Order: sequence, then structure tokens, then C-alpha cells
Amino acid sequence: MPAAVTHLHTPLSTTELTQFRDLGYLVRDVIDADTVARYIEAVEAAHRARPNAGRMMNLQFLQPGRDVRAIQDVICHDGLRAIAAGLLGERIVIDGASLFYAEAGVDYRQGWHRDLMQVPDDRIDPAWFTPDYHYNYVQVNVPLTVDPCLWIVPGSHRRPLNAQERSIFGNDPRIAPVGAELDEGMQLVLQPGQAVFYNNYAVHRGFGGVLQDKRITIHLGFHSREHAPTCHFGVLDHREYTDEYLAHLSPSVRAALREHIDERARYPEVDEYHAWHQQFITREFVTQ
Repeated sequence: MPAAVTHLHTPLSTTELTQFRDLGYLVRDVIDADTVARYIEAVEAAHRARPNAGRMMNLQFLQPGRDVRAIQDVICHDGLRAIAAGLLGERIVIDGASLFYAEAGVDYRQGWHRDLMQVPDDRIDPAWFTPDYHYNYVQVNVPLTVDPCLWIVPGSHRRPLNAQERSIFGNDPRIAPVGAELDEGMQLVLQPGQAVFYNNYAVHRGFGGVLQDKRITIHLGFHSREHAPTCHFGVLDHREYTDEYLAHLSPSVRAALREHIDERARYPEVDEYHAWHQQFITREFVTQ
């Protein structure tokens, strides 16, 4: 059974920290109703302004030319950053930032997977899927509408694939065919303004079938400067963050992106991780 949802203003409890460590996810109320409404209005305006967006879009909202200024302050949200810091360590740095928009009637189905699709075969380390591995990254989904699309296999980030998972994944340790089911898979139904923080090495999927309602969800990734990056850090294309672009952003967003740029400079190997990610999304997804 899913754990009870708690409010963002309370610090993370020992029970919540244990849940995240052992099960790989945590749900919290985070964004207030007024902010949710403001973000939805901004997203709808951004969609209308992109005549080629179609009925579904995956918008990299911090990148020049794809930016949605009115929602960018979500990366500085005190509640989100405080929870990420409680899970990873202080000095939180933004990394992934995308906006998923799909109208009712869109057919949205992914296969079960770990987020390994961008990693070359010879760089996948079985030690990643053990209780002792220190994973310095947390993925966050922040729905602005009711979102029933995230499914997860609790605890699967701490172990190799089990027998049923191996049977559907076959020879590919990354992703199973769309439509294959897992007995241990659990659906998380999130309400507007909630956030789910999860370890994306857990077996999970985005799956809604033919969407009955519009889906608008912000996807984020956070890293802690207290520890070296793991191979998911480096999603943002920091080369696009010119002084001219940054100068036109809000002070808080500009500061957050400068923190990301500084962290990239500390760890030049992250450029390789970024290249892996870019090759993957170019091949697999239509992003804007």
C-alpha cells in the first residue's frame, strides 16, 4: 500500500527517509493551488504560442527558444529543494527540467524500464542496483493536473531484475516491450501540486493508455554538491546559457542556472554524460 502523503512544511521524518531508501519513492504536497493555477495558465499560453506543438509536447523549459519564463521559478521552489536536500544532502543543484503536455485522447504508453537507455552497455555497473550504492540524483514529477501515469516497482532500485522482470526485459536490461505487465508494479495517482520524488534506477514506466483527461506535468532532476555526480547529472545544455540569455531571467532562476554551470565546471566528465543523454533523446523522443 502507498504510504500516507504528508505536507511540505513538515521536515522529512525517519519513516519517510526509510521509505525513500527502501522503496525508492516519496510523495509530498508541495505546490499551492494558486501557483498550480498560474502555471497551468502559463503552460496553456505556451502551447498556443507554438503552432507546431500538436496534441502532445515535451518542452525543455529552461533552454533558450523553448523557455517558458512563467514556470521557471519552480526550480527554485523552497519546498522542492528542501525535500531534495533532505534526501540527497545540502547544496541542491537543478539539472533536468522538462514540461510534459498531452491532451485528452493521446495514447501514452511506455514499457517498464530503468533510466539506463542513454548509458553504453560497457558502462552499466551492476553495483548501481545494490543497497550500498550512493545515488546522487533524484527525479521529481510535479503534476499540475491529476496524473495517474507513473508506475513503479517499489524497492527495485536496490536489486538486480527479478525473474519476472527478466522474462519481460529479455536481452535488454534497459526497457521491456510496451504492454508487458509486472505483478509488483504499483500505480501512483498524483493530485495537482503534489510531487513524487523517486530513484529512477527503480523499474518504472509512464503509462496512461488513451488519456481520459489532459495531462500537464513538470519533470525535474536534482543533484547535491555534497557528493560527486552520478551518470544522470548533465541533462541541461549549459552551453546555451549565455550571459545575454541569463541576464533576462529572474534573479533566482539565473542564480540556479549559474550553480549548475559551476557544478559542470567542477566535473568535466559530466560532458560525456550530457552527450549520452542528447544522443538518446534525439533518437527516442520528439522534444522541443
